[in-house]
Amino acid sequence: MRDVSQKIRRLLYIVPYVAKHPLGVPVDQLAKLLGAEREELLADLDLLSQVGPPDGDPGEYLLVSVDEGRVFVELAHRLTRPLRLTPAEGCSLLLGIRALRESGIAPFDDSLQSAEKKLLTALGRDATEAETLATSTVVASIETSADAAVAKHLKELVTAARTSSRVEIDYASASRHQAEHRPFDPYGIVHHAGEWYVVGFCHKRGDVRTFRIDRIVELLSTGTKFERPAGFDLEAYRRDRLYVPSADAVTVRIQLDPLAVTRIGITWPVGEVTMQDDDSAELLVDCEGFEWVTGWVLGLGRHAWIVGPPEAREAMRERIARLHTDLAAT
Repeated sequence: MRDVSQKIRRLLYIVPYVAKHPLGVPVDQLAKLLGAEREELLADLDLLSQVGPPDGDPGEYLLVSVDEGRVFVELAHRLTRPLRLTPAEGCSLLLGIRALRESGIAPFDDSLQSAEKKLLTALGRDATEAETLATSTVVASIETSADAAVAKHLKELVTAARTSSRVEIDYASASRHQAEHRPFDPYGIVHHAGEWYVVGFCHKRGDVRTFRIDRIVELLSTGTKFERPAGFDLEAYRRDRLYVPSADAVTVRIQLDPLAVTRIGITWPVGEVTMQDDDSAELLVDCEGFEWVTGWVLGLGRHAWIVGPPEAREAMRERIARLHTDLAAT
């Protein structure tokens, strides 16, 4: 009976101890730790490989193996510890879900509401504390940053789109340095290639148009309501219009050295990327005007440059000259 008791205690010790070591435990070290002979330990391990629920399939059994003199144990799904979130972690997820639900940007209100309920259920007894943290948390923004105006306009346009409220905007396009005044009915907000856009009916042009929010100089609410066309599909418009360059687009060729490639990471603009043997890259991107592309390349410093076409290189030279003039003036 004593031998059986010792064997059970060894088995109960082996599983959690070895499972905590993803690189395995040497057989001899484990045998010494347990005060058992090597052959005796190997017999125990063989027995453990047969442990599992009576009604389970082989995938629910303990996976015990000995490879190159090391013991490995992988726990079956039923035996692993369930995911647990702290109240602070639950609060973070709640804030993210609720921010999306209230933004008007994500068209998945029902799914997000369902996700919130599942999250609160998973939190169990910590759900109340997580809710309290989420309710009392204030997300602050830095109003002195250059992005503050974009954030303000984005919030106002989301509200205007949800409430079908007409606005008036002063918009500076890439091809013009002077802003134009436009009455505008915002239908919705989309995000593309790292930029926010608002899609809606431009009364100046008499058609549905897309405007980059960071180029909106001024935005005013008119207090007038509009009726969004019943057949308008924001997702279809984004897919068909925003992601397909117009006939006036110019393909710009950009060369990037390895450091620039590293800085960009996964946040490439929409375009054709060709990686080269020395870890540098060539990017082909379609542009309507050169304001954005010259600014993007300048942001990478001497690690990126425009190869062509000539008009894009000339636009870059002009922009650099303007920067020098502005710096001299200050």
